[in-house]
Amino acid sequence: MPAGMSKLAASAMSGVSRGARAFAPHRRFIATVDPVIQRAREMQKMKYDEAKEGKIRAPDYVGWDAELDADFKKLTVGPVKGGRPYQKICDSALDLIGFTPMVRMSRLAKHLDVECELLAKVEFFNAGGSVKDRIAKRMVEEAEKSGRIKPGDILIEATSGNTGVGLSLVAALKGYKMIICLPQKMSGEKVNTMKCLGAEILRTPTEAAWDAEDSHIFLSARLAKDLGGHVLDQYKHPGNPLAHYDGTAEEIAEQCEGKLDYMIASAGTGGTLTGLAKKLKEKIPGVKVVAVDPYGSILALPAEVNEKSARTGQEKLSAYHVEGIGYDFIPTVLDRDVADHWVKTDDDEAFAMCRALVRHEGLLIGGSCGSTMAGAYRFIRENNIGKGKRVAVLLADSSRNYMSKFMDDGWMEASGFSMEKTNQAVNEKGAYDKLFGFK
Repeated sequence: MPAGMSKLAASAMSGVSRGARAFAPHRRFIATVDPVIQRAREMQKMKYDEAKEGKIRAPDYVGWDAELDADFKKLTVGPVKGGRPYQKICDSALDLIGFTPMVRMSRLAKHLDVECELLAKVEFFNAGGSVKDRIAKRMVEEAEKSGRIKPGDILIEATSGNTGVGLSLVAALKGYKMIICLPQKMSGEKVNTMKCLGAEILRTPTEAAWDAEDSHIFLSARLAKDLGGHVLDQYKHPGNPLAHYDGTAEEIAEQCEGKLDYMIASAGTGGTLTGLAKKLKEKIPGVKVVAVDPYGSILALPAEVNEKSARTGQEKLSAYHVEGIGYDFIPTVLDRDVADHWVKTDDDEAFAMCRALVRHEGLLIGGSCGSTMAGAYRFIRENNIGKGKRVAVLLADSSRNYMSKFMDDGWMEASGFSMEKTNQAVNEKGAYDKLFGFK
C-alpha cells in the first residue's frame, strides 16, 4: 500500500480497479480464415469471367468409354481382404469402411405380401454412413499412389452430399483441406456433418444444369484452377466403380454364397451399379441386375421411359425431392448397358417405402433407399418374382441425413406428400399397392 493511503482508501481503489476490469470491453477473438477458404468463398459469389479466369469448361461426361474401361481394368487390385472382427481394435475410422452386413427383410416382405427372399446390403454401417465412403477412400488412395496428391493439398469435389461426407472424413484423417460444392437442395444434416469434419461448403443453385456456369460441377473446376486444388471427380474416376468391383460385389457374392437371382441398385453417378454388375456377373452366372432411376432423371434405358410418369406427371429434367440419385447427364463411370432392366420411381412411393423400411425392419435408411426398394418392389410385382428366388437390394445411406426431410411429418406435408396416405401405405397391408398404382 502506498505511503499515506489509508486501508479504506486502498480498499476503495481496489474496488474501482475490479469494476474497471469488469466493465472493460471484452477482447474479441476472431478465428483467422484460411486464405484458401477466403478465396473460395469470394469465387462462389463471383460470376465466371473468362477474360480474367481463362477458359474453363465442365468436364465432358459421355458415359462409359474406352479410356475409363482401360483404367478400370488396369487399376483393379482383386478382392479386398480383411473384415471387421469385433475383437480387433481398429487404427482409425478408415478401417470401418466396407464389409457391411446383409439383412433378410422378412418383415417387409410379409407386409408387402412378397414371396421371394428379400435381402438388403446395408451401407449405412460404413464409417461416414453411406456407400460413398467406399469410393472416397479408394479415389484418395489411387491419387496418392499415383503421386497426384499428398497430405496438405486441397481437394475439391462436386457432390450431392454422401461423397462429400466420405471425402471430408478421409480428408480429415489423412490431412487434406476439403472444399465441397453442393446444390442447395441437399439436406442441412449433410452440410453440418461435413462442416464438423472440417470441410468448407459452397452452395450452388439446385436448378442449375450440370454444365452451367453456376453449377456445382463448374464451380469445382473454377476453384481447382484458381487454388491449385485437385478435383478427384467421382463422375469419371475409375476408383468409383472399382471400389464396388473389388469390394462391395465381392462381399455380396460371399455373403450370398454365390446364390443370387437379382441385384437391385439405384443409379447416381452409376459407379455403384456398374462395379456391382460387372463383378457379380463374373461371380454368379445367371444373376440379373436391375437399375432404379427417379422420374426427372434421364439415366434409364430405353430413353423414352424417362419422358414422363404416367401416374404423377413428373417430367424429364424436372425437379424431384429424392437426393443423391439420378442426373441430367450421363456420368462417365456409368455403363448403362450392364443393367438387364431399368425401373423408374416417383418421390411419393419412395418416401412411403422409406418409412415402411424403417417401421418394419428397423433399418434407419436414407431417401434414395426408398427409391431403390420401391423400384425393387415394382419389378418384383410386374415380373411375378416369387418363391425360390433371391433378390438383394443395396441400401445406400442413413436416415441421419434426412431427419428434417422425409423423417419429418411437417416436411412431408409441406412438400406435398400426404401423411395420411403415407401412414396407410406403411401400416395397412395392401394399401401401398392401391395408393401407388398396382391395383
